[in-house]
Amino acid sequence: MTASGKSRQPGLGWYVTGPLLAVVITVLGGALATQRWADCPHGMDAPTHAGLVTFMPFAWFGMTMLLVVLQAGLVALLPEETDAEVKWVVLFVAAGVLALLYISGAGPDTAPDGSCYGG
Repeated sequence: MTASGKSRQPGLGWYVTGPLLAVVITVLGGALATQRWADCPHGMDAPTHAGLVTFMPFAWFGMTMLLVVLQAGLVALLPEETDAEVKWVVLFVAAGVLALLYISGAGPDTAPDGSCYGG
């Protein structure tokens, strides 16, 4: 409790943000990976590549679990006096790192001859 009597514990919005960020990352990452597959020199089209679409729910679940554990860890480990902005910045940076990992992992790799293959 602070001097004003208000608790500095995060509210429901804090705990909903992790799963929502995971949804945004999964959809955005899927769209960017689809574009990368469509840009392959030999025209491999990601919408017909069922593995990418099938993997998205698992990616969302995994990212949600990682972000929720991070959120709970931030609340439990950081002192109560820590500014809420610090926790939000850490959460969004972690979401950005997860987005970069997902986008780079879901996109194609290009062989020296210019052909694309799954990463």
